[in-house]
Amino acid sequence: MIMMLFIHLNNVVKIKDYPFIQLNRATTYFCNVPQCNNDPFRTADGSVIDVDKLKRNELRWCALSRDLIWDEYRQTIHSEGFRGFYRFGDTITVYSKTNPQINGEWVVHDTMNKRYTNAIDFLVHPLNDKTKLGICEDVILYKPKQR
Repeated sequence: MIMMLFIHLNNVVKIKDYPFIQLNRATTYFCNVPQCNNDPFRTADGSVIDVDKLKRNELRWCALSRDLIWDEYRQTIHSEGFRGFYRFGDTITVYSKTNPQINGEWVVHDTMNKRYTNAIDFLVHPLNDKTKLGICEDVILYKPKQR
């Protein structure tokens, strides 16, 4: 038994570093007070949402959970989170088999409530939410290239 344990401990297990993150959940949100804060047209990074562009599908902005965002300033304010792979302003690539309407590039401008982890929220105009994403669980997010 001891010999088997010794052999097992000497074998190094290599874990493949995948170029993507499998997310737990993906949802959509609207820029309104019930789903945001009391300034729903301003995102966490200070960007202002142009509702006309959003309505014409010219904006593809998203919010990530705090564990996926890297923000040194917010790390000093919040005890956890903001130590992730992505920064505000990064263009990210998203893929889902079941919901192809969310596939493609999105720009990170916002963050989600602290109760969510490993999650993404896509900003959409209510008139453009005909597919009703709901809670999508097959979304992958490609990691950014090394800086």
